Amino acid sequence: MMRVLNPKHSGHRIYKQRILTLRTKLLLSFIFFSSVFLAQTDSLALKIKQESYFKFNYENDFFSQTDRYYTQGILVSFIHPIVKYSPFSRTLLKLNKNAVNYYGIHAQQDCFTPKSIRIDTIMFGERPYTGTVFISHSLNSLSKEKRLLLQTQLDLGGIGRCARCEDEQKAIHKALLNIRPLSWEYQLANDYVINYRTKLEKGIIYKKNFELMANANFRLGTLYTDLGTGLNVRIGFFDPYFNNLGLSKDPASRKFKIYGIIKANAKLVGYNATLQGGIFSKDIYVIDANNVERFVFDGTAAIVVAYKRFSLTYSRTYITQEYHTGVDHGWGGIFLAVAF
Repeated sequence: MMRVLNPKHSGHRIYKQRILTLRTKLLLSFIFFSSVFLAQTDSLALKIKQESYFKFNYENDFFSQTDRYYTQGILVSFIHPIVKYSPFSRTLLKLNKNAVNYYGIHAQQDCFTPKSIRIDTIMFGERPYTGTVFISHSLNSLSKEKRLLLQTQLDLGGIGRCARCEDEQKAIHKALLNIRPLSWEYQLANDYVINYRTKLEKGIIYKKNFELMANANFRLGTLYTDLGTGLNVRIGFFDPYFNNLGLSKDPASRKFKIYGIIKANAKLVGYNATLQGGIFSKDIYVIDANNVERFVFDGTAAIVVAYKRFSLTYSRTYITQEYHTGVDHGWGGIFLAVAF
């Protein structure tokens, strides 16, 4: 069910050396694009009245008292009209001419481990060690009148040692005087990430303190290829979902917001490189395609507290097993957002 290759494969070593610095280049690119965009025509940005955002998301399965599978995720987002002038933004889709378009640039790192980090050899039938790191350009195209939100995103980066998840996990465990993670030497080889994702969301029920949205989504590329559908429920005190991206600088907007979110999604999986390895790489060990679960379900419950232009969200996510010999999993997340 699993394939195993010689870890001393010469092609593997050469390939790894060629893109070992990919993560550093990606982070430098993120800084470069951000500085270029901010330096361009600030007067143009001032003419546009829509909100801009800075967001920081942190997820970890520590909140579920586990240390396995999707074990940590970090996402930094900058949403601003200037991002529109990036050449990569031309690949993104928008709704009709009356839509409000929020362009964003993001830096993301996700880390994955097998069920146990205490085994000093390959755990056959278990998820391989790996990490992903990429820069993304996104567009949230929003139509208040039609209650539609079209989200598209282009991800460019790498998978494997270049994500530096090994170094981070070992450093964190050392600082906390925790057990040293074993067997990272068997992690997936470096490979390229080129992925495109889109989600179309439609408002179904639109009440003052209750909203229900349905969506269809897909991802295509070297990292994830899947097709899904889901529901999104909000209950509480909030601004209408299709007014903005959650926060507003409009003085007429509700100043204090508190509400709960429930999301449920189902997807049909075509390819998952964090399990199966990169398309172009030669890996020591991967999960075979016959062992991959083709139908995966996940759900998220969250509470959001916001005041004026600031918000804090705490979430818990549950996902069914992603491969036949695996188990289900859960993690928590903390999200900070500022509108300006």
